[in-house]
Amino acid sequence: MSKATAEYVTARAADLKVKSTAAFDIAIGKNPDKVRAMLNLWFVPEFKPTFYDERDRYTQETSTASGLDDVGLLDPSYSLAAGDPGGQEVRYPVRMIDIDTKHLIDYPDIGPHGQYCILSHSWKGREVNYKYVLDSKFKAFNRALAASKVNKLGDKTSTSAARPNDIDTIKYQCQLDITEQEERIKTLVQESNVASELGLSNISNIVEELLSRRIDVQVVERGHDGKGGLQKAKNKLAEALSARDYDEMEGEVFKQFLEDIGVNEDSANEVINEDVGDGKLGQRARDVADAETALAGAKQKETQEIEKIQFFEHHGHIREAVEELIGCLQRSKSVVKIEQAIERSKEIFDKNPFPKTERRYLWIDSCCINRADDGEYAKSISAMGEWYKNAEFCLVHLDTPRDVPKDSLEDWRVLQSTVPPPQANITSYRDIAIHKPEWSTRAWTLQELVMSKTTFYVNSSWELLNRPVQFLGPWYHLCPFISLYTSMDTNNPYSSALKVGTLPSSLAEILDRNGIQHRLQDLDISVEAIGVAQKLIILLEKLDIRIPSDIDMDSARPRVTQSVYIGVSSLVRPSQGLGTNPDAKRLLDNILELLQPHLSSSRAYSLAERARYAINIVLTSLVNLIEAPVLDDRSYISQFGNVPKLGDWQKGLIRNRFSTHKVMSLVCGRDATVMTDKAYCLMGMLGVRFPTFHAEGLTKALSRLLDEVVISSNDVSVFNWTGKEYGSPIRGRSLYPSFPEAYKFGKDEKRKKEKDEKLINLLQIKRYEVMTDFLTISGMLTDTIMFVKERQQQNIPLIWVKEILRVIKRAQFEQFKPHITNIGKILKYIETAFDSKLMAAPKSARSPSPSSPGAQDSGVKQAATKQSDVANSPFASLSAQIKTPTLPKDMASFKAPKFGRKKTEAETAPQKAASRPSSSRGIGSFKAPSLKSFGRKESGTSQSSTMPSGIETPTTEPEIASLPSAPTTPSLISDVSRQSLDDQVLSYIASIKVGDKEAKGKDTGGSTTSEPQLPAELAKVLADIQIREFSRPHVKPEEIDTMISPNPIIVKNSGIEGLFDIQRVVISMAQPDKLRRQVKNAVSQRQKITGWCIISTGFARVMVSFSCPKGILEKQLDVVQAVETKVLKGKVQEESFDDSGDSTGDEPTKTNQGGAQAPGTAWHKAIMNKYNPSETVKKDENDIDAPDFEKARPEGARVSRMIGFVQESDLTQIAGEWVLARFAGVPGAKWFLCCLELGGSGRDFYGHRIASDEIDFHNASPEIGLMKYWEYYMMQKKYQLCSILQKLVESRDWGNRKTDIGQTLAKRVAKETGGSDQVDDSEEDSDDEDGEKQISDTLKDMGGMALTLAGAGLRQQFYEWRAERMQKNLAADVLKKFPPHIQTAMESLDDNKDLMPSMFHSAKKIHMF
Repeated sequence: MSKATAEYVTARAADLKVKSTAAFDIAIGKNPDKVRAMLNLWFVPEFKPTFYDERDRYTQETSTASGLDDVGLLDPSYSLAAGDPGGQEVRYPVRMIDIDTKHLIDYPDIGPHGQYCILSHSWKGREVNYKYVLDSKFKAFNRALAASKVNKLGDKTSTSAARPNDIDTIKYQCQLDITEQEERIKTLVQESNVASELGLSNISNIVEELLSRRIDVQVVERGHDGKGGLQKAKNKLAEALSARDYDEMEGEVFKQFLEDIGVNEDSANEVINEDVGDGKLGQRARDVADAETALAGAKQKETQEIEKIQFFEHHGHIREAVEELIGCLQRSKSVVKIEQAIERSKEIFDKNPFPKTERRYLWIDSCCINRADDGEYAKSISAMGEWYKNAEFCLVHLDTPRDVPKDSLEDWRVLQSTVPPPQANITSYRDIAIHKPEWSTRAWTLQELVMSKTTFYVNSSWELLNRPVQFLGPWYHLCPFISLYTSMDTNNPYSSALKVGTLPSSLAEILDRNGIQHRLQDLDISVEAIGVAQKLIILLEKLDIRIPSDIDMDSARPRVTQSVYIGVSSLVRPSQGLGTNPDAKRLLDNILELLQPHLSSSRAYSLAERARYAINIVLTSLVNLIEAPVLDDRSYISQFGNVPKLGDWQKGLIRNRFSTHKVMSLVCGRDATVMTDKAYCLMGMLGVRFPTFHAEGLTKALSRLLDEVVISSNDVSVFNWTGKEYGSPIRGRSLYPSFPEAYKFGKDEKRKKEKDEKLINLLQIKRYEVMTDFLTISGMLTDTIMFVKERQQQNIPLIWVKEILRVIKRAQFEQFKPHITNIGKILKYIETAFDSKLMAAPKSARSPSPSSPGAQDSGVKQAATKQSDVANSPFASLSAQIKTPTLPKDMASFKAPKFGRKKTEAETAPQKAASRPSSSRGIGSFKAPSLKSFGRKESGTSQSSTMPSGIETPTTEPEIASLPSAPTTPSLISDVSRQSLDDQVLSYIASIKVGDKEAKGKDTGGSTTSEPQLPAELAKVLADIQIREFSRPHVKPEEIDTMISPNPIIVKNSGIEGLFDIQRVVISMAQPDKLRRQVKNAVSQRQKITGWCIISTGFARVMVSFSCPKGILEKQLDVVQAVETKVLKGKVQEESFDDSGDSTGDEPTKTNQGGAQAPGTAWHKAIMNKYNPSETVKKDENDIDAPDFEKARPEGARVSRMIGFVQESDLTQIAGEWVLARFAGVPGAKWFLCCLELGGSGRDFYGHRIASDEIDFHNASPEIGLMKYWEYYMMQKKYQLCSILQKLVESRDWGNRKTDIGQTLAKRVAKETGGSDQVDDSEEDSDDEDGEKQISDTLKDMGGMALTLAGAGLRQQFYEWRAERMQKNLAADVLKKFPPHIQTAMESLDDNKDLMPSMFHSAKKIHMF
């Protein structure tokens, strides 16, 4: 293509584009409908989808099985795969005791032919273990063998005797051991000749004497309860002293922190020593005093028993023999425990509706685990949770406290039959919570309780603590799952039968009517509902409805559906088992006969369908009977079992896979003989397994447990721990704690949290007071605004509103606080007393019409009392009426005046007399012109024709009489004169003293204004006025149950990798010099150093204590120093107070002679444009003085620098600092302190968690600068509300002026046109030129009045529009005056929201070491 061609094509294309654009513009302008149709054709799709309501699809009766057919039947292997991921080999214990034979059985047969239960108990000293069982059996065999040899040598014929069971063998061996040890002690006493040393002449009772002396020594060593003793008392005192000293150090740091944020010394002491006062000691001092008292008591006890202690020190062989005897006694008591547990288990199986099986077993951890086999022991520990889960029930032995020394002496005396057995510790089931058994404080018993299907309880004497719901047997556990199943049966045709209250009893009677025998027939049940429920259970069993006991919440509906399906199939199909149960068919027919009258559908159902519906009705009736008692019982168990936070467990829905944080918090405070058991005992509840190794220690065991939890579930609650002393020393596991106590607030942590809450309350008390006052004031003003805006009222005392506005605008919140209630009542009184509905006055009370006879006389008489109140009374008709005037109708009848004939003196006299009050001034203080003066010069001083606005126009008496009469005063003030009420209200408002000097004097202290007293008459009027009360709800953080991360978490040996939110913060160290000295004196880089730091997000700050290695702290101290220099103590820079760039000014505010601010500031402009932008602004008593914003400027600049610092967008620039981190995308994940490092590649980031107290921004205190901004913001909102109401009041004033001018003009025209036919004789001689001039002046005056009338209307509309606009954009207009980066924080403070970190880097990949 040639160059010319190319240019031509380009030119044509440009021309075509211009023409197309022009054509399109013309089309849009001329044919918008066509353009709209074309756009619809282009963009509106032809296909429109049809939407269906999913609820309608499921509620329609489209299924014959009421929706249950939608539940699929599970494969039989499902329960093995899903319910037992560990495999069959660890599903049941490997060794148990046969309840019927009392033999210890290896690999028992559990399943269709066997079932088992478990004993939950507390170990008390030496228990019978598996090794002792084997030894006892071996010794018994040897004794039998020796006996057989003796019989052979003696030629005696031995008779075959039955083999003794294992329990009897153990019991007999224990008796032999006690006897043997008793003889040994006596022999040692005789050989050592210690009887004289003990002062005993008779050694027949020497064993009991030595046992008693040894028990006294053990009391000295371990205390009466086994938890004290001399050494523990010393340790407790050392811990109390250390805690007291630490608190004193923390108190000094806290004082400095409070001083930095402007809290005075008295308030600081109140926060730090909140429990000190009235001669009471602080908590730490009380702990020290208690520890000293306990130590003194232990020393005194040691002094008393010094001889016994020295005796056993000198005779060690006797001490060992006595202690061995104590062990034998404990073992003997353990045998009794095993024997009684077997008897109670057998009783429970027999008397409750458990399935009948060939074999029944009991598992006891003390004797059924071979602890000598490390493999078996490790496997048993890891699988124990599953064993409890699969057991039919758990028998709980609520024994007396363990490790009590005197128990052994009591056991010896019972064995010797010198004393009776001790009384039972608990007599009834409901007394368990009162006694607070030690069983509920053990670590292992937590898993035993939670994982079990159901529990039965016995006291220390092995008496069953019966309760009605225990007789439900396995149905106690099945009830919640059956409830899930029956909730689907919404379209059952027999559902109306459930409304009959006697249906369960009628169903139960079917069992008795058919003479069905059952093993629960003679059982005495105290609760009738449970007795009926038992019969329904037997009825279901006879119908062959067998629900598996190993179901869970996920498999409940399909597995119950499957059980019902199988049962129905066996009933309706004889080939599948009907012949084996002849009673089942008869029972089903009776049930169908009972339910037939309630059949709600005419549809013909098959026998299988009717049988299934009928069985569902029986199941529903059973659930309705037992659901509430079962839930109440589970709630009571959670109370005394110390498991308060497991809500789904209390409902019976889940038994494992709980939130890690909740489980860890439950194990805190529970005791374990072996510390690693605190981690191992949680494997079942958390749904994990791993090999155990007790020598690894608790920290390593806890780390491996948490590794398995994170790998299997991605549960982020693992990382929600706190505590500076709980940081893990294991490399790569800084995200984990070292002890479970990190997941729960201990005594110290609770005190720290209480102190933080006390601090935040102290710091925010002014904020809440200001907010409450503002809400009250804004509520009052808003109600008044709506009242004035929406209603066209008359006779309203707007002068009260003006005076109240003047006070509110000028007053600080502290100054106005004592008057809020009274002012609120006055405004509410205005709203209620002058409501339009109350203002309707009877016609008899109104003034007569001007055209009626006597109207003129009535108006003149009333003028004498009304005219004196016109200028001052708030009830005045001119300045107080709120009425939109209309143009007078007689304006159109205006006629040109006639002149030329001179009136007679008689004709002129009456009119002169009527016009005597000519000294009255009109609007603008000029004399109103009259058409009567045409042809004659005025004798008085001529007045200007201008009418300045804002001056009220008094009227003459005839004019007052002709105006519409004001409505009568409502009955609320009938007993108080209007003028008296007016004087009292205005006097009270004037007594409220406000001013900048007073406000400044109260900045540092509280309000000193006493509660004002209203005048007696006014108080009586306002007594019954109810004002609105405002309250702010306390916002609590939402508790999250599950915290599963949607992002992958990779657990490696070197650390944990995941996606984290990173929040840059400003860190300030408390006592940095001391920390530097500790860093200098540290031995290695890994040595832990403890200190305090202040963490600030720019909006809020918290103070926490931390503990971190020397190497990490050393680097952070350098960062803190640099940040303090650059950010915290940087040069104060100018801030833009609004988006337009207007500077707030950095120099003192200057004032002119009138008191107004110097021009150029934002506040001066605001005041200049407040009422009349065109007029010169002068200091007015209603104007609010410009706030002293200079005090907020330095702190505001500091906050701005901090916000700019934390808003760093490049994460690499943050590396090397301490930051806040949390797992990304997980609600409920907590922030923690972390040292962020840059990886070697420049793109990877590494982190190391720093152990610290809880970082809780729900209790954080806002930054000082932000608070000053916010207080200023609230003042501006108050001022803006006052301005809105003032605009409305001014709009009503201009409307009143418009009404007055219109009425005056109408009267002038009516008067002149009505008297134009009568011509004054004195005016006949006036020349024509003067007459024309008078006409011209009069017309000018009337034209000026008309213009003023129009201007008043325009101003009225302008102020109404201005007030509406200000009200609509109230918060936005005020926020525009503040820096954009703090506007969100100001709104959060205004809404009482927490200042949570919000400027973080989201979902950054971090490798935590």
